[in-house]
Amino acid sequence: MKYLFTLFMMACFAMSAHAQWWFDAGIKGAYGPTFMYDHKVFDHGSYKHKITTGTAIGGRLGFNYGYHAGLSVEYSSATGKQDFNFNSKVFNSFKWKHNDWSALFRYSGNGAYIEIGGEIAKIKSVELKNVNSPTVMDVTENFSKNYKSGVLGFGSYLIGGGIFTVNLGIRLHWAIDDMVNDLGKENNYPIVLINETLRNPSKKTLATAAQLQLEANCAFGRFAKSACHDRWRLLLFQ
Repeated sequence: MKYLFTLFMMACFAMSAHAQWWFDAGIKGAYGPTFMYDHKVFDHGSYKHKITTGTAIGGRLGFNYGYHAGLSVEYSSATGKQDFNFNSKVFNSFKWKHNDWSALFRYSGNGAYIEIGGEIAKIKSVELKNVNSPTVMDVTENFSKNYKSGVLGFGSYLIGGGIFTVNLGIRLHWAIDDMVNDLGKENNYPIVLINETLRNPSKKTLATAAQLQLEANCAFGRFAKSACHDRWRLLLFQ
């Protein structure tokens, strides 16, 4: 028993010396393609997706353990866009604004990182511009108030060291919930303003994105204790 206690104490000292919880905060911005992914559109002969880009800006708070593993909570104010061609010409242009909250696990090593997690998006507004109308229409009532997504990202550290770093990476967002509500299904969204019969309403419209992300982070403190019996203390970096 004495040897087990001694081994436990040695392990506790080792973990306190070599692995600590530390914290960072940062700002981030993203730019790249956003989509209303919908099989009804892929099955249509004349109404097709057009590559369109969106943006996002926000901040993050990271909780890191040692040099490699960390968790982060993030907020973004984002704008998604999707143009649709009809007979090879732009016909409908959607723009939706949303607030995103994300929780991610990140593993870092050798100057690179990979991250995975989940996201909840709250739709603030959806606008539709049609080629035959001079006005922008508010079509928010046809869309869900929020939806959940999975997130996968990877990237590398560009500059910095110590407590400040700048990272560049790619982040993929893929919704698991339908962004079009029941009213939107009845109105045949996102295939609208075309004289044709209602298409299969059981197929989902999924908000997706594949964007380049730039972030700047600054470490500001850590939890540490000098011995196993001591209390954890938050120490701010100078």
